[in-house]
Amino acid sequence: MILKYMGHSFFTLTLADGTRIALDPYGAFYQYPRRKLEADICLISHHHHDHDGVECISGETEIIDQPGVHQLAHGLRVMGIPTWHDGQSGSLRGPNLFFVIEAEGMRVGHAGDLGHVPDLPAQKRIGHLDLLMLPVGGYYTIDAAAAYATKQALRPTVTVPMHYRTRYDEEMPIAPVEDFLRLTGAKDEQMPLLRFTSADIHLRPQVITLAVEKG
Repeated sequence: MILKYMGHSFFTLTLADGTRIALDPYGAFYQYPRRKLEADICLISHHHHDHDGVECISGETEIIDQPGVHQLAHGLRVMGIPTWHDGQSGSLRGPNLFFVIEAEGMRVGHAGDLGHVPDLPAQKRIGHLDLLMLPVGGYYTIDAAAAYATKQALRPTVTVPMHYRTRYDEEMPIAPVEDFLRLTGAKDEQMPLLRFTSADIHLRPQVITLAVEKG
């Protein structure tokens, strides 16, 4: 698999057979590069404008924005696990889907705009993750401390932080990634992409930051 970071909570995940998955695309959002890309599958954790920018996605794209198990072609399976966008059972910002992608012998999670540390039933549904894309910026999502608690509860092999303040969205009232990295002891490596397989994912650092893909 190849993981690239488009910024905010927007990633692309490309499988070995060329299948391309877009996760929580934004449209016109602060100063982030405007994207136009093709995808076979697009996962939408919730319908807020900075996570459901499907206008930037082209091709015969299958949109998945509902909870449950979605069995797709080539043995690909996606699970949408209901969580909340806030710590008050959705009363502030509504529902959120925590996606788990199963492909190539691995399980990859994208937490969307997770607003709370998952409870034990949700943790069991999520299960072991080889890689987790996790919001860390606070205000709209879990903050650095809750993100660290979530990481400790789920124990993914690799965690990739997302939804934190960058030079593209300096006006957003969210924290930079450094707050989370300080808790984990990780460095801000800003890798251009992450290429991984089931055979080598365990050799990667426990926390990896990705640079925003140039527009």
